Parts: sequence; C-alpha cells; structure tokens
Amino acid sequence: MTNDRWSAIINRIVAAGPEALDPLVTEGREEAPGRDFFLPTDSVLMPAAPMVRPDAVAVGVRVTEPLPDLVDRALRLAAFALEKDVEIVVLSHVDESGFERFGFRVERIAGDTPEARAECEDQIRRFWNIDLVL
Repeated sequence: MTNDRWSAIINRIVAAGPEALDPLVTEGREEAPGRDFFLPTDSVLMPAAPMVRPDAVAVGVRVTEPLPDLVDRALRLAAFALEKDVEIVVLSHVDESGFERFGFRVERIAGDTPEARAECEDQIRRFWNIDLVL
C-alpha cells in the first residue's frame, strides 16, 4: 500500500462502531447468520488493481478471537505499516475480525479442524509471501 492509503486508513480509525445489521438481514429467515449464511447477489467484477506491490514486504497479523482493544491495535498496525512501508494482511480465524471496517486487507481462515485452518493459513501465507506473523 502507498503512504496515502495508510494515511487514509489512519484517518478512518475511530472508536465508534457500526450498528449491527444481522437482525435486519435475518428477520423472517430460518438460516442462522454467520459463515454459512450469504445473501444472493449478482457477480461484480473487481476494478483492475494490483493486489500487492512487486517490492512489498508483507506482515501477517493473526486474529483468533474478537479483540477488545481493536481501535488501539488498528491504529498501531497502520502506523507500523506506514513507518516501515509494509503490507499488513490480517489472518482472521473468526467470522469478523473488526479490521475490515477500517480498510485493512483481511483474509478469512477457513476449516473445521486445527489442521485444516493451519493448512488454509499456510496457503494464504504463501500467496502473500508472508514471512512474519504477529
């Protein structure tokens, strides 16, 4: 990411959180919200943009449970990324890490067993060429 992108993320980090929309979305439906519930949508092509700079160094941040001090961690991670000129990739083992709302790149780790989650995380680490996971 560029310095402008990290500066924009830092400017979006505020303590106020979004309202929960799950009750509105699931009202009158039998399916439970979460990883197995998706609303039907049309396919949307993503804009042509590179996923990562060729010279980028990526740092992974593993999230295994909801974080109580999310705002502080997000601000510190964005400042770290800006200062060290690195890409931050959040490896989320939970449905919603919270970093999504600030604009961080979040990769959801899937799998029902610890072995499956470890394999998924390893695949994502290889894709992003992540050598360090915090």
